[in-house]
Amino acid sequence: MQDTAKPLLGVQAGEPGPVAPAPTGQRHDRAGSGGGHDDTALYVEIDRKGHSEGKGGGGRSPLASGEETAVSEKSYKSANAWKTELEEEMVAYEALNYTLSESEAERAKLFNRPREELEHDSEKVHKLRWTLTFIIAIGTALTAVLITFCTQNLIQVKLDLGKTWIDMERDGSTFRGAALLIIIALCTAFGAVGALFTVFEPVAAGSGIPEIKSLLNGIMVKRSMRIKTLLAKASGVVFAVAGGLPVGKEGPMIHSGAIMGAGLSQGKSTTFGWDTRWTKFMDFRNDKEKRDFIACGSAAGVAAAFGAPLGGVMFCLEEGASWWHPDLTWRTLFCAMTSAFITNIFLSGIKGQTHWGILSTPGLLAFGGDNTNNFDFTAWEIPGFMFIGVVGGALGALFNLANEHLTLWRRRKVTGRLKRYVEVVTIAALVSLVSFGIPMAFGKTFCMMEEREGCPSREDTTDYTVKMYCDDGKFDPLASLWFNSPEDAIRYLFYEPSVHNIDSHCNLSPSVLVAFIVPYIICACIVYGIAIPSGLFIPMILSGAAMGRLFGFVFTTFWNAIGIVKASHGTYALIGSAAMLGGVTRMTISLTLIIIETTGEVQFGLPIFLTALAARMTGHLVNEGLYDIHIELKHVPFLPWDPPIWYQTVRASEVMSYNPVVLDKQERAARILEILQSNRHHGFPVVETVKDKKGKQKRRLRGLILRKHLCQLLSPQYRYRVLYTDQEGPFAARLHSIKWEELESTYPHFPEASTLHLTKEEGAKHLELAKYYNPVPHMVNANASVWHVYQLFRQLGLRHLCVIDSEGDVIGMITRQDLTLDHCRQCFDIGVSEPSIRNWRPLPPHQRQRVRSEADLKTMRNWTIPRIPGRRLSTESARYTARLWPNKDERKG
Repeated sequence: MQDTAKPLLGVQAGEPGPVAPAPTGQRHDRAGSGGGHDDTALYVEIDRKGHSEGKGGGGRSPLASGEETAVSEKSYKSANAWKTELEEEMVAYEALNYTLSESEAERAKLFNRPREELEHDSEKVHKLRWTLTFIIAIGTALTAVLITFCTQNLIQVKLDLGKTWIDMERDGSTFRGAALLIIIALCTAFGAVGALFTVFEPVAAGSGIPEIKSLLNGIMVKRSMRIKTLLAKASGVVFAVAGGLPVGKEGPMIHSGAIMGAGLSQGKSTTFGWDTRWTKFMDFRNDKEKRDFIACGSAAGVAAAFGAPLGGVMFCLEEGASWWHPDLTWRTLFCAMTSAFITNIFLSGIKGQTHWGILSTPGLLAFGGDNTNNFDFTAWEIPGFMFIGVVGGALGALFNLANEHLTLWRRRKVTGRLKRYVEVVTIAALVSLVSFGIPMAFGKTFCMMEEREGCPSREDTTDYTVKMYCDDGKFDPLASLWFNSPEDAIRYLFYEPSVHNIDSHCNLSPSVLVAFIVPYIICACIVYGIAIPSGLFIPMILSGAAMGRLFGFVFTTFWNAIGIVKASHGTYALIGSAAMLGGVTRMTISLTLIIIETTGEVQFGLPIFLTALAARMTGHLVNEGLYDIHIELKHVPFLPWDPPIWYQTVRASEVMSYNPVVLDKQERAARILEILQSNRHHGFPVVETVKDKKGKQKRRLRGLILRKHLCQLLSPQYRYRVLYTDQEGPFAARLHSIKWEELESTYPHFPEASTLHLTKEEGAKHLELAKYYNPVPHMVNANASVWHVYQLFRQLGLRHLCVIDSEGDVIGMITRQDLTLDHCRQCFDIGVSEPSIRNWRPLPPHQRQRVRSEADLKTMRNWTIPRIPGRRLSTESARYTARLWPNKDERKG
């Protein structure tokens, strides 16, 4: 049994100094507490980016740049500070554990029970699972209805107030511009109130889609699934939309549905302090079941937002789910359809269009109904639609690039809750100035008659227009886009009639569209990312519809020249919305289904899909989708569907964390607590030390135990039952061992290692781990390709993967962070530049050379080893080489 921890990497055992992370990717060597970091020394070793699961990382250290420059002690310290800050940020993310444990404590639940009883309990759990799915759908739908009702009333208050002050200006009872000041004050107040909710719950800011994609991919974002987040999200988005910001409530609605799924399925709430652990809810308190309910809630949120149940299911499958099952497909579809149905019932009565119970409004954003005769097209126009997709992809890539740089600037400059709150208030005031000031500046320039002679009837769009400063019988199309609810503005662009003669006064002027598109997209780019709940779907659909209608004028001219019947401008608006939304989000299948279900136009399936595909392919030439960009900016270890082909050329031994922190089957309590408090690893291999035929000690892998279970075992509630002295022996502890239900009773909030304290007597006792570790952990040979490892993580939902050598000894660990693109690319580049080092295995930590000066480093960088001819060793390769040869004499040999 190991009584002392291994020394830190590059530090001899017993050296003084504070405990600090080693400046390299050998994460598990940090677990020791017997060594420290000597600030006066320079440690030469490769700086491989990567981090133990739950530990953190992301980004490339300046010491791993590969440049042939001297490495000073100052740059070393600055690199360490940079890495530490990044690791602290990564701590917020923890991988979910989909694989169920087969420990002795877990199996004990099923032993000595008749088969009929087990099948009966399984049937009860299955029925409760479907019942909870139905309840989640109802909760999501009611939340959507409440958000819609409050938003509509606040928007109507703003419109009525603006109309009243505009009429006062026209009557001369007040000065011109008074309405502008009133609207700016009201919108700023709405924005300030909406931002207050994110001050108390910062994770409620944004759309929530990146968090949902991370969850479906297998990564838990702290505080993203709490009831406080739901209340802040739902309340904040109401004021954000009512305040005239270019945001939508559809993205936050999807996040709200996910929170419903996570919260209702657990049967407990830390916010309200109630728990139902005595019921069958305990069977759902694990990461696998929770993730499945989150998927159901997300699909219900899409269905409630767009009236698109099929689009909701495909959204969960396309945008992040790392593991899927046919039964989950049925449940998500049932949840989505139920949510859309209930939303339809309530909205139909609330909006006053029909009587309660008559289904006419399937979602918060529905464009179908009697107005769909405005959509028509010919097969010859499909290439034109794809061209619009290319333009939408290019604009989307530009939008994403600008927002990425803006987000990076915010992370550096706009720090702290107060600064972020002031930013929201300032932007709310500026956006309201633009949205009301632009139509006001143009005055009556673009005013159009409500009923125009010789033009198609406008009875379908009368309810979606705004009069503003126009005379009676006229309306302002520019104000109908700016100073209106976003849903009504989209309907206006979709259903405003048009004629094929581009010179006709019946058509919407291209000048109006240009005056709207450019400033609106700029405002949307600035707003996305501020500290307020905000969705991205509606702004992109609205700006894309305006872009598509603008292209309608261009293509109408072309079709007129060759005498071919062409689509209406409303059709081009629909295609443009798909192009812009696809160019920004890079969704294809789910986007197609959402738009088809929203508009009720099945014949548009192929054109919309081709448009979205063209936008996706064009945008991918420049960057990723906006949600993926924000996931990367937050350093979430997200794993896409397929790894790059060159992952097959990298071995597991090259990306793993070698020399992992291991535990024996019986360990002293003091050492376990010491390990838990000195690192943030979430999984520890359990080994048995044996001797081979030559007398060498080997560490045979026997299982894997999770950090949360060790903390639970050492908690004051259970430690007195599981610890034993040398006189008592492990048999005494096994008689009083805790059950699996007790081990998981505090899910998902387990005791923190920093809060645990042991007395001297308790620390000297031992803990028998045999009953609590998983005896059949997933493992892989060190020579396996990273491509194979990646597939295991994606398809099985793994959290940890033990790496063993040909003799069965555990030599490393692989987690999600080890499979990220940046980390694997760095390992690949090292192997390409120095092929010889790929045939070497790292030496043990105590044999690695310690360099105390830059001169030593320069000398090592000029060593002559087999490599590409004419190339000197880079700084990065020198660090790697320093681990392989402890001194010159051994290198020569």
